[in-house]
Amino acid sequence: MRKARTTPGYMFGYRVPKDYKEAMELDKQNGNSKWFDAVELEMAQIRDYNVFKDGGKATFDNHKKVTNAPTDHRKIRVHLVFAVKHDGRHKARLVASGHLTPEPVESIYSGAVTKRSLRLVIFLSKLNELALWGADIGNAYLEAFTDELIFVVAGPEFGKLAGHILIFLKALYGLQSSGLQWAEKIHDVLKDMGYTPSKADGCVCMKKSKDSTKYFYITVYVDDLLIAHEDPASIIKKLKEKYNFKIKGDGNLEYHLGCEYVLDPDGTLAASPKKYIGKILESY
Repeated sequence: MRKARTTPGYMFGYRVPKDYKEAMELDKQNGNSKWFDAVELEMAQIRDYNVFKDGGKATFDNHKKVTNAPTDHRKIRVHLVFAVKHDGRHKARLVASGHLTPEPVESIYSGAVTKRSLRLVIFLSKLNELALWGADIGNAYLEAFTDELIFVVAGPEFGKLAGHILIFLKALYGLQSSGLQWAEKIHDVLKDMGYTPSKADGCVCMKKSKDSTKYFYITVYVDDLLIAHEDPASIIKKLKEKYNFKIKGDGNLEYHLGCEYVLDPDGTLAASPKKYIGKILESY
């Protein structure tokens, strides 16, 4: 059998590269720049969020050890992870090799809404005639800071910064504490908006309506939000304007966590992974 690491991977019918070099080779083979554009978009966002502090050009000794490393900081690596979304979009994500950092002393657990809780919220929204919206917070982890003392030596994907010492400021994907840092950030924001975590599922946040006749709900699955409210647009507006989140895909619930949501002729809301199954079949 061929080793898994050398076997080509596919998502929704597209060949997915394993690293930056292979991504550039696939673009040449396909006669397009989809993977290059995905990398450029990701690196531009890394710069926009000020994920790293530039520590200058790295110098090395004869054993390839960085001689001008920042005090008390550990050197780790970063790499690009590639994927294709259900709609064919090519994505690249810069990820830290968090396994190279010391095991945290305190718990770094961060939860996500369960499917059962999600179904209950959808049921309650229909029962109380609330509007259902979905939304995705772009680059969610990068909204939170990290307290880990680590750095990397930049690779070719960093362009002009290649070979520089980059000190971590933000909770980049892959760091052991990043999930918790982001979870604390989003829950602090929802608390500030008047929402309280449910005792049954901490990733279902609730807020009583002004007339106390119903509750509004926001569920959190990492960076995916489900909003059950009389005016979901007002929630999105506040998240954008007050908290400066970059919201994507906001609007009436149509696709969320792998499922499509459609209204039957009789008004019944139906959930189905039809699109996902179709894409899987196309890849065979």
